[in-house]
Amino acid sequence: MMTNKSDVAKRIVRYYGTVIVAILVFVFFSVSANGFFTLKNVMLLLKQMSALTIITLGFTFVMAVGGFDMSVGYSTGLVGIIFVKILMNTTNFWLALLGGIAVGLVIGCANGLLTSYVGLPDFIATFAMGSVIYGVKMMMTEGNPIYVKGVEGAGIDLFRSLNSEMLFGVVPVMAVIMLVFIVLCFILMEKTTLGRRIYAIGGNREAALFCGINVRRYKFISYVISSLAVAFSAVLVCSRLNSAQPTSGEGYLMDAISACYLGTTMFGEGQPTVLGSVVGAFIIAMLSNGLTMLGMTYYFQDITTGVVVIVAVLLSVVMNRKSK
Repeated sequence: MMTNKSDVAKRIVRYYGTVIVAILVFVFFSVSANGFFTLKNVMLLLKQMSALTIITLGFTFVMAVGGFDMSVGYSTGLVGIIFVKILMNTTNFWLALLGGIAVGLVIGCANGLLTSYVGLPDFIATFAMGSVIYGVKMMMTEGNPIYVKGVEGAGIDLFRSLNSEMLFGVVPVMAVIMLVFIVLCFILMEKTTLGRRIYAIGGNREAALFCGINVRRYKFISYVISSLAVAFSAVLVCSRLNSAQPTSGEGYLMDAISACYLGTTMFGEGQPTVLGSVVGAFIIAMLSNGLTMLGMTYYFQDITTGVVVIVAVLLSVVMNRKSK
């Protein structure tokens, strides 16, 4: 009887360790941080995590196919700069959005070509692309932010409404956009041929090739999806800041990596999943929000985030080894 109970406990930790961590973190801050467990702060938390979650979802496609995109943080800043420049010159939100998407597509295609067809290592290719992007955005701005001010119009109002509007007076529009992305990415990854082949390539590249799957094509597509996610996320970041900050997206790289790796500990599969990445992003966002409310400095937040990620991943690895 005791053995059966022990096996059940191990199975629960193995499959739902990340969810347990998320619950424990939420309970801890609800008790220790005054005002954390309130409707206002929970809605703020959803709003704060929206950009990170969308970037993480795109990053999940790349990780699932066996790749790694080091350019997502730098890309966020460049897309934001292009978006705001077009918006300021035309006051047309949709034209600016198309411009941002176009930049994301170019970056995704470049990353996909370098890693899938040229054959460069993912880490090196995307890191080098990130360096190029960093240089370009600094040349365009000289390191200075571009504020959305001095212009009016329907497009400007729509841009600002992304940050201020509430659905039913309660739910932030950014959280709704995030939810739409979660649903779309879940369908793509779990219910389509695209997702099944991405998982197949990430699980065993040689076996996927043997089965006739065009590995290069699907890896290329994964990088394009990642950069498209960055493009939409960059618009949300700009709306929150009411400006394009050249360095605003650089912190998202480590957060997205952390969220994705946390997500791989769900369901005992060791693979990136959409739902796992969402839970991972929620944990990272809670840590940032909760520690800020406790008055902790930013460097202490970085230490805590790293420790939580290490503990969660180690817990999953240990349980997986014992189960084999």
